[in-house]
Amino acid sequence: MIKGLWSRTKKGPEVRRLDHPRNLQSGDLIQMSDSFGLPEQLRNQVFKVVGIGTSQFEHSFDTTFSLQSQSDDSVDLTIEEEEARQIAAFSFEIGPDVVERIFDLDEFSEIFDGIATTLRAIDVSIMDGLIASQYDQISAGERGYYYDGKDYRDSSPPEFEGAGEPFDYFCLINKEETHAIEAEVYEGGETEVYLTLYRDITDIKDLWPAETT
Repeated sequence: MIKGLWSRTKKGPEVRRLDHPRNLQSGDLIQMSDSFGLPEQLRNQVFKVVGIGTSQFEHSFDTTFSLQSQSDDSVDLTIEEEEARQIAAFSFEIGPDVVERIFDLDEFSEIFDGIATTLRAIDVSIMDGLIASQYDQISAGERGYYYDGKDYRDSSPPEFEGAGEPFDYFCLINKEETHAIEAEVYEGGETEVYLTLYRDITDIKDLWPAETT
């Protein structure tokens, strides 16, 4: 009888609750809404968190979640604060061949000249809903540092600025502030280009912690 009472009073392992995407951990799942305002790459898709990294600009640290869909499509998610509104920024990396199809390469190269420029897309149909017709540059050569696989949300960030991998950051955004072109240039000239879509955080429909999946 005593053993029975003991077994009934013992607490099981505490179940982790996940109520906001900024608290995502590796292995967690998110499901997007079925809103027709979302591009096909996001609409009603389920993604798994397969990695977490951190970007540093001066003394601010932004957590980036690397997501992978059931069909192995990849996208990066960053949660941003804009006044009283929370924004989910979805960034899709594109290669040089896609850049060449979307933009005039001579115009695209001007974003790296250090002079704010305007960039116009020559084809917005290539990636449904992810491309705006025109972008204005808001950042040119801002120094950042990337910490691959490092998550500083619950720990102290590096004491000294620049402990991560350095890169120069370039960003252009459309007038409505719904789409952006982001580029990161690393040492040796390696360049990563992203199409970024800004959506209200409510477009993330459901969250599941890894231990319950």
